[in-house]
Amino acid sequence: MKESVRKLVDRLRGRGGGASIGPKSQPSTEPSLPFATDGREFKSGLTVFDDRPLRFRSLTMAEAGITGLEDPGAEQAAFKIRVATRHAGFRQAAATLVDKRYGDRGYETKSAQPRDPHLFSFVAYDEGKLVGTVSIRFDSEKGLSADELYKDEIDVLRKEGCRVCEFTRLAVDELTVSKPVLAGLFHTTYLYAAAVHGYTFAVIEVNPRHVGFYRRALAFEPMGPERLNTRVNAPAVLLCAAFDTIAEGLKKFGGRHAEFPQERSLFPYGFSPAEEAGILKRLRDLDAR
Repeated sequence: MKESVRKLVDRLRGRGGGASIGPKSQPSTEPSLPFATDGREFKSGLTVFDDRPLRFRSLTMAEAGITGLEDPGAEQAAFKIRVATRHAGFRQAAATLVDKRYGDRGYETKSAQPRDPHLFSFVAYDEGKLVGTVSIRFDSEKGLSADELYKDEIDVLRKEGCRVCEFTRLAVDELTVSKPVLAGLFHTTYLYAAAVHGYTFAVIEVNPRHVGFYRRALAFEPMGPERLNTRVNAPAVLLCAAFDTIAEGLKKFGGRHAEFPQERSLFPYGFSPAEEAGILKRLRDLDAR
């Protein structure tokens, strides 16, 4: 088994274009509250992407949960991506969405837990409404949640010199989420992990029926057999992706979905190079506070 995982690591490493990765920044203190006493929103300093016009596509998920992609709609909208970790209100909103989406599918969740200093969450808002969230957990002496089922497989990555993190707690509002919103969340989270903190590989536990989506959409590959995830009482498969591979996909397709209508990945719905540079600067500024 370990040898097969090593071969997968070598193959994933070989796909990428050797994208450079920035240094790890120092942790920052919590910024000011994002809401005034009368409930009106003001500038919180937590927004890393703001007010981009979008032509939405409907995207249904189940992790909570990906089940299909529909044809483009005609509605124009805009969205914001914010760092949820820095404020209790955003963290609670993200946890509530996770509990709702997982609970709707009979998954068990444990959002009411002490704050994890190695877990960083991002949220997407559309016209003031929370429509999606994803978190990333950095490896530490406490390990990753996926170690509970897949420690042997993840240890192979560690022994190969990979800096491993995990995508987790992905949830979206099925009625309003779009490909650009989902791609934007993943793109922002990838930048925070790879470019700001120097991680090189990501793992994710997904329901077996969603493996195909993650392989097509984000270049993840299976690296562990199906097992029962007792945290949510559902079957799981471990997937992994090299950030070099994701960087190459974003470099080739990012912000160019109109030019590549047949491309099945989410990369064309990611940010353009200019947008990426601005988001990366804001992420680094936040991290340095």
